[in-house]
Amino acid sequence: MAEQTKLPFGERVKRAVGVEGDTKTVILPMIAYTITNMATSGASYFNGLYYIAFLTYVEGLSGAQVGLIMLIKSIWDAVTDPMMGMISDRTRSKWGRHRVYIVFGALPYVFTFFMTWYSFGISAHGSSHAVMLYYIAAYILYSTASTVIQVPHTAMLPELAPDYFLRTQYNSIGYLMNSAGMVPSFLIASAFLGLISTKDFSPALRGTFTILGVILSLFYMIPIFITGFRCKERSSLADRVEKFDGGYVLREYKQVFKNKAFRQYFTISVLYMFALGFYNNAKVYFLRELADVWSAYNIINIIAGVFEASGFPLNFALTKKYGKQRCAWVTTPFLILSFLIMLFINGNVKVGGLSVTMIAVFIHTAFYSFGLSGMGFTTSNSYPDVTDVDELITGRRREGVIATFSTFIKKVASGFMGMVVLTALEWFGVATSSSTAMTGAIREGRHAYELFGTLFGASFGIKLMGAVIPTLFILLALLALKNYKMTKESHTMIRALIATRHKYGRVDVTDAQKAACEQIAGRAWDEMWISTENAALSDGQPHYLSVGADGKYLIPEKDENGNYVVQA
Repeated sequence: MAEQTKLPFGERVKRAVGVEGDTKTVILPMIAYTITNMATSGASYFNGLYYIAFLTYVEGLSGAQVGLIMLIKSIWDAVTDPMMGMISDRTRSKWGRHRVYIVFGALPYVFTFFMTWYSFGISAHGSSHAVMLYYIAAYILYSTASTVIQVPHTAMLPELAPDYFLRTQYNSIGYLMNSAGMVPSFLIASAFLGLISTKDFSPALRGTFTILGVILSLFYMIPIFITGFRCKERSSLADRVEKFDGGYVLREYKQVFKNKAFRQYFTISVLYMFALGFYNNAKVYFLRELADVWSAYNIINIIAGVFEASGFPLNFALTKKYGKQRCAWVTTPFLILSFLIMLFINGNVKVGGLSVTMIAVFIHTAFYSFGLSGMGFTTSNSYPDVTDVDELITGRRREGVIATFSTFIKKVASGFMGMVVLTALEWFGVATSSSTAMTGAIREGRHAYELFGTLFGASFGIKLMGAVIPTLFILLALLALKNYKMTKESHTMIRALIATRHKYGRVDVTDAQKAACEQIAGRAWDEMWISTENAALSDGQPHYLSVGADGKYLIPEKDENGNYVVQA
């Protein structure tokens, strides 16, 4: 204990957080990179908390109209995200392939974020169609600006943190930065919307959301600029560029899906995001219409934040000791339990003045937030490793293309699920119209409860969309995770193979190493770049992987210019 107190303050902080390395060369670069999470996660968190309620109860749109906004936005993402991934991969500048977009994308990002919370007077005219069209345009512009920032930012990670565990540390600091963005966003919002008792949302809050849009936009601009100007990335001026022709795009993405590790990662992430998409889009109506605990909305979100953060130390420790999949298996059962609790909530039931429903919602929120932390940690940590498997197959670094699907999954899943869930909820009689009496998309006489009986009313719809279907998707995600075989040892082997091939022009493997690569990549050894020989570099001698005294693979080092030293 005495030894612990003698450590410098900085070292004690690093131990508490769970990161290793020199402050100047490791920790500060981590902070410079991950600080952008304060903006992107803070904005996403604020949107997730209030945007559906804002559009429904403040701007007067029906559930189906809000869902249409999200669907159109997701279709737009399907176009812009892949484009941005390829653009960043092909960018050649002294600032690198990715950082330049973060610098120049900061101002458009924060201005378009503001646009999603202010209609420039259109709402006051009372036309739901005009309001809907404006927010479609605003959301598309914001989504485009977000793509310009997030795809290159995500794509930078494999290059900045090549080591298996170093990436976990980067993601761990990223999680802390997520909180550093979400907490102030929440507190700023609560100062205007109420913390102990949340204000009832109505058109009277339009001015309040305008002010919030201005304040948060200025807040989010700062961390993006810090990453843009302080995060260091090697020059890409000398990088090789693939010939661009009519079949380039198709070839790039066809190649991505030939990577078995990517297909598994993609499947797990899609199923996980679908589960969250159903729940998150139903959450507002669950708390306001079914549980009737809207006054405690912000307190519920505090509980959510605390318990999601509480999962971080456990997830980090499990990842460090057992690999990146274990934490999902440990925490996800709590997520399933949270959905089961939701099925038994019917109105705000009170016993002797004590709200039993409120207590049940608090427990549900704690279980949900803690439960989702593990699968989220697993998916975010698995993405960078997939890029190394891609290089094993293609011989190229395509972080932008791979990162495209990381952001694409989250955006498209959110938008598509928004359309499905909100339209379905309106069909079940939820959010059929707003307080301004704007007409919804589904007419009277066509609702589920009118067609099939009262059982299929609002309560049934909210539970189906918010609990039953998410449970099915989470179970499928766990089933897919069971087949994901990447471990720390296999990832280190892959990096050693790639580095050896780059350095000596060839790499020789044992039958066991070859079999492991084929299992992870899903490709025959002879079909992958790693099996080829570069005659210009090769000395004609076999080059097997080196193993250290601890039994771990040794990875050839690069020189100060980022190049492997060629064998003399």
